[in-house]
Amino acid sequence: MIPLVVRPEPQASSLSQALLAAGHQPVTSPLLSFVDGNELDRLPELLSPLSSQDYVIAVSVQAVNFTHTALQSKGLAWPKAHYIAVGEATGNAFAAVGILDAAVPDDPRSEGIIALPGLDELTERRVVILRGNGGRHMIAPTLTGRGARVDYCEVYRRQYRSDPAGELVKSWQSQGVDSIIITSGGLLSHIVQLATASAKDWLLSRLLIVPSIRVVEEAKELGFTQIINAEGASNQALIAALDERNPNDRQD
Repeated sequence: MIPLVVRPEPQASSLSQALLAAGHQPVTSPLLSFVDGNELDRLPELLSPLSSQDYVIAVSVQAVNFTHTALQSKGLAWPKAHYIAVGEATGNAFAAVGILDAAVPDDPRSEGIIALPGLDELTERRVVILRGNGGRHMIAPTLTGRGARVDYCEVYRRQYRSDPAGELVKSWQSQGVDSIIITSGGLLSHIVQLATASAKDWLLSRLLIVPSIRVVEEAKELGFTQIINAEGASNQALIAALDERNPNDRQD
């Protein structure tokens, strides 16, 4: 297979090397990078007051990493609170910074987070949601309705690669890309935006590997027809899904 890898570095190079080792011929074209968020300076005021009855929710690996770097730079530690990670990779990022008991829902969508045990009654509890610029809008209103005081904190910002002339998609076509590995809904939307009208049918006909049912649903809405849910964003999960190559088995 000739899969297109568009995830940010260093994950793009790591995945591409693993794909090569598995016998594939990846085309590596990172479309996303991350920079400091506009609210990093708010971390001390948001996290320091938290107690063991409160919650910290991280919506991505980047949310954990940017927060950890900011806390270290200020000589601060993570608070003694309950931690929630949206998926396995984010849970692993928590573990890497010493938080070993983060809860990880089976469903990485916002619905999966708000269904976790312990979040049904939150009167007088505080919740801090660590995220990038935008996204996860369902969580705060739901938890607020259950009695919590909820604060979002934008700890990183996404920067997507632009290509007004459409040269990137032409390059992917010329290199024979037959599949695309997408690890977030944002990347999925952006790659469709990059395609010109004449290239969109080609793009939508590629085999698409995605990390969750949430992204499966977004891909269907955009018009993709061959979709495999890898049920995770690790290199191992993504490559196993690509090797399966049967888009009818793992969309649900």
